[in-house]
Amino acid sequence: MFIQTEPMPDVSKLKFIPGREVYVSGTIEFANRDEATASPLAQRLFGFPGVAAIAFGYDYIIITKAVGDWQHLKPALLGTIMEHFMSNAPVMRAARRTPGGEDGKTDAFVDEIMTSLREVIDPELGYNIVDLGLIYEVVVGADGATTVAMTTTTPGCPATNYLKQGVQDRAGAVEGVKRVQVELTYEPRWEPEMMSPGAKQHLGIY
Repeated sequence: MFIQTEPMPDVSKLKFIPGREVYVSGTIEFANRDEATASPLAQRLFGFPGVAAIAFGYDYIIITKAVGDWQHLKPALLGTIMEHFMSNAPVMRAARRTPGGEDGKTDAFVDEIMTSLREVIDPELGYNIVDLGLIYEVVVGADGATTVAMTTTTPGCPATNYLKQGVQDRAGAVEGVKRVQVELTYEPRWEPEMMSPGAKQHLGIY
């Protein structure tokens, strides 16, 4: 796999062209890691110090750096982008919206569920599972039926059943949720890069 790079008029930006579809729905921008929860690729890229913003287009990625030299940052970014596409991992997780719902209301509903899920603490890491990056997707149906796709830090994690029950309870506690289905997945596999800055700081990862 060969990834081209193109300089931009703004020297703090660099375009990466992987020769594959990136984001077929137009363009999307992430101003920080917290905005990138729907994108495993963007979360990994934000794991590099100096990455300030990321944008996806149909067949390209634009990365904005805050500090540092492209000479040092570029090889690491190229390696991560190549590894991501070669593993066939998704650029974006499935959309949280559901047909038949009003987007604004559905998004607010999902945000409320995510807030409730932050009360579920991983007993081994001592931090909430949302900021640890263990919640992959929340889908709310028009009838209030909710599906939560989640993972654990490792397959066979001894806390798996505890965490699944916590997700079931906290999602079900949100007003308007009628029933909850929790799906456990390891695609993609969890990586530390999926954690929020707050979670990394809590665990002493810099």
